[in-house]
Amino acid sequence: MANLIKWLLPKEKQFFLMLIEQASNVLEGANEFKRLIDNYNNLSDAEKKSTAEKIKDIENRGDNITHEIMGNLDKAFITPIDKEDISRMATLLDDVIDLINATSVRLVIFKIAKVDGHIKALAAIIQDIVRRVYYGVIGVSKLKNLNRFYIDAHTLENKADDEYHLALEKLFEKKNPVEIIKYREIYEYLENITDKCEDVANVIESIVMKHA
Repeated sequence: MANLIKWLLPKEKQFFLMLIEQASNVLEGANEFKRLIDNYNNLSDAEKKSTAEKIKDIENRGDNITHEIMGNLDKAFITPIDKEDISRMATLLDDVIDLINATSVRLVIFKIAKVDGHIKALAAIIQDIVRRVYYGVIGVSKLKNLNRFYIDAHTLENKADDEYHLALEKLFEKKNPVEIIKYREIYEYLENITDKCEDVANVIESIVMKHA
């Protein structure tokens, strides 16, 4: 059905549909990651690995969508917004799901036994900000005013920064240097995901301002 809709749409409008598809895929990855974190401490190693593999499949789908966008962009004479903005948004959305996947992989290969409250809090923020990014991408396809979206995205990114700094403060109370290294990298990846989401919000804001 999605392919049929793309075929029926004017060529220049298909880019919005592909970006929405990509944002939806990222949201699916964020939701799956949140489920992983919520249940993590009660999952077996095999169940953790299986869930991480599901997230990897979502990440692979995102790569395919990005490849499709870039391929069509190269061939397009007319686009609804600047080619550079489409490329930038597609790349950043791909970065978000890449980082979500990389975090889930590290949880498994680092053999993290239990996730703490900071990881749970960051996963919840990630799900929230990715959901807002998804609706932001839908909004930009209509070139509508998204002032509330920008505020919410920046607020959530700041909230993630605060949680990250608090996590680091508590982390260095640990005695085991190996555990410090493992958890610090997980925290950094989680915080980077929200940074990328804020970057998407900035691109959306720039697009709307150009076409206001």
